[in-house]
Amino acid sequence: MNQRHVKDWRTLEGANVEIRYQGSIVCSGFVDAVTDDGSILWIHSTVEGRQLFEKASFYQVWACEERTGFHYQVSMSEQPERDPLPAS
Repeated sequence: MNQRHVKDWRTLEGANVEIRYQGSIVCSGFVDAVTDDGSILWIHSTVEGRQLFEKASFYQVWACEERTGFHYQVSMSEQPERDPLPAS
């Protein structure tokens, strides 16, 4: 599945996601908890542990799975930046 930008964070508890900031992936893992208004969520990552992210800080959440109830916004221009492969 292609990752999709999820606008309504309230629907994400338990989902496998990527957190992006200005187009770059900053964290990935499972959504541990979400505030009732969907403005803050906590991600549990096996690498970085538990982290808090605020929507007001312009973080974006991209779902790595499909689930009923997600509110997607899909745009090819919002694909994450990836480091180029080293030349051989």
